[in-house]
Amino acid sequence: MTATLDAVKTPRMHAIGAARGLLGLLVVPVILVILWAIVAAVVDSLVFPGPLQAVSGLFDDLQRPVYQESVLTSVRLLVVSWVLAAVVGAAVGFVLGQSQFWSKVFQTPLFALYSIPKVTLYPIFLLLLGLGEPSRIVFAFLHGVFPVALLVMGATTTLDRKLVRLGDALELSWWQRVTKIVVPALLPTVMVALRISFGLTFLGLVLAEMFSADIGLGRELVNNVANVRVEQIAGQVLFIGLLALGPVLAMLAIERRVKARVGIR
Repeated sequence: MTATLDAVKTPRMHAIGAARGLLGLLVVPVILVILWAIVAAVVDSLVFPGPLQAVSGLFDDLQRPVYQESVLTSVRLLVVSWVLAAVVGAAVGFVLGQSQFWSKVFQTPLFALYSIPKVTLYPIFLLLLGLGEPSRIVFAFLHGVFPVALLVMGATTTLDRKLVRLGDALELSWWQRVTKIVVPALLPTVMVALRISFGLTFLGLVLAEMFSADIGLGRELVNNVANVRVEQIAGQVLFIGLLALGPVLAMLAIERRVKARVGIR
């Protein structure tokens, strides 16, 4: 009887926990929007539109075919850049993390490169790759690849050696060790790295579009600023924030489930 009750309660508890987690993720954005509306009402200025005016300006933009094409272009380039950053960063971090020596050798240079303001290097990308999409992809890629490489390298280097010895005791092949031991142990860190990398990659792409693109969300933002379309500016900032927030919240929810599954709070 007790086992039956536990079996019934467990799905309900998971559902309640998921609902609470979702509400927790939405609390801060909702509070920020409320504060925005209050400040806009108090200031009552044409140069500080409220949320409703921003949404109205965004809808005006979304009705333009050029803006729709800009959104699709930015999303496509973001996906390409982020996937490249995730794959390359995870591979580099995993390979370097296999050796204590090489991880120490490359840790300082990677941190140094990561700390350089990437925007100062963008003219070099323009000279080497031109004004097309490749320069924007590489620029966005460089914003996102370093966090993944550094976090995965650190997690691989500090991997519990008991797990490694367990693989030796079970006489697992290299592939079995990676898939059965290493990947599950690294997965929580990988999820954190992907979440951080996504936002930075998006930032790099928007910056690149603001500087050199003829289409994209960054270019549309520059056009709105140049034409002093205040409501459209606020609407586009809100739209870019939502585009970034949605995947980040989804990855955060997945990250929490992964950590709960492996026993990390």
